[in-house]
Amino acid sequence: MSKDLRQYLEAVKQAGTDFYVEVKRPLRPKFEVSVLQQKLAAADRYPVIYCPRIEGSRLPLVTNIFGAYERWALALGIDDARLEREGKAAILKEFRRREHAALPVREVTPGDAPVKEVVLRGKDVDLDLLPITHHAQLDSGKYITIGSMICKDPETGVPNVGVYRHEQKGKDLLGCMTSPGNHGDYIARRYAELGRPMEVVIFVGHHPLVLLGSCAAGHINMSELEVMGGMLGEPLEVVPAETVDLPVPARAEIAIEGVIDAVHPVTDGPFAEYLNYYGEGHKRCYLMRVTAITMRQDAIYHDLDPAHREHILCPVLGFESNAYDYVSRVVPTVKTVHLYPTELGTKIACVSIKKRVPGEARLAGLAAISNAQVKASIVVDEDVDVFNGQEVLWAIGTRVTADRDIQVIPDMLGAHLDPTAYSETRPKRGPMVTKVVIDATTPVEQPFETRITPPRDIWRDMDIAEYLGE
Repeated sequence: MSKDLRQYLEAVKQAGTDFYVEVKRPLRPKFEVSVLQQKLAAADRYPVIYCPRIEGSRLPLVTNIFGAYERWALALGIDDARLEREGKAAILKEFRRREHAALPVREVTPGDAPVKEVVLRGKDVDLDLLPITHHAQLDSGKYITIGSMICKDPETGVPNVGVYRHEQKGKDLLGCMTSPGNHGDYIARRYAELGRPMEVVIFVGHHPLVLLGSCAAGHINMSELEVMGGMLGEPLEVVPAETVDLPVPARAEIAIEGVIDAVHPVTDGPFAEYLNYYGEGHKRCYLMRVTAITMRQDAIYHDLDPAHREHILCPVLGFESNAYDYVSRVVPTVKTVHLYPTELGTKIACVSIKKRVPGEARLAGLAAISNAQVKASIVVDEDVDVFNGQEVLWAIGTRVTADRDIQVIPDMLGAHLDPTAYSETRPKRGPMVTKVVIDATTPVEQPFETRITPPRDIWRDMDIAEYLGE
């Protein structure tokens, strides 16, 4: 059976209430979906949340798909035995294996495409049919936050997919804020230079691994649709769109087709962003006129709270893989990379290496911060668990000599949404930030105190439940 959102929801439902909960009463689309998710997080609970009834729409809604890093293990098919053996590093390792195993798409007929069960065109197009939510108080309106936008390079014809924010501006109008530096924005600018409109499809709701493919970092001529097949371990099924010349994932829940005016941009915002700050208002975006909506008869709308941990956990594996590539080019003995703390945004990279020569940790740290998403890097020895914040802080506290092991590097390219960013012409919101490298490794050519660890064989064999009679 081909993988899709429903197959994944059934798997998390079977895993129990730590993984899946269902809301028992109607929710208002303004604020309540996000606040419920945030209330659960305050209780240290991050399940997938299924909402059968959203006021104003007949469609159910699901959110918090990406609420926990460990849940990627379930999506990637990593069993408990492998997690026990390799730790959370197995998640990035499996992601990287699939990321580099792209598969060509498989086209199916409309009759075999669930996303074609309902087709709305012309005067029947109405975005109000969807339970699009208003997430935060200062947001400028309702946003589709986890829609994957498909477009096509006007010169090469290669499809491109990216996740951007889309503000509802009318029953058949959407904003498309493609974010400067992303491939979708480069492609839109090419259409603008040619004076041509850009055809797009935004699909909402599919297996989480398809969303991982949407967030893959690679060359602009890489087709994310093929990366999605590699992620799934099977070719992604696609079907031709109704009104534009683009493929649509056949097992998506909803597909929104339309045309973007790339020549005359508009604005959107403010918008609650992933770093827990509102982005500035009146950001440049494009206006999309919706020409068709297709969906399943009982489509499930996928929402994402943008000011919540799942916003960053959606693309985090792609960011980690990209940072791993940067580091591995200069330090081949890199063990793993984890962007920490993932709940608060991908700003600190923890890099584990098997150190061989002096200066190697600093080199690894400099490579990590060359990724625009990384503002600080902490490099540790392989005995430190980068997924354990206490261990990372312990390494900083016991292995760092501040005047020698901490470097401050100003004027580096950073994430464009960083509230500390600056430029020559504006005091804030520019492209540059100051970055930090912390070498928390032990010296390789000098003696250093021995870390206290329990005997490995006893640690491995001791079953706590057996000793405590649980």
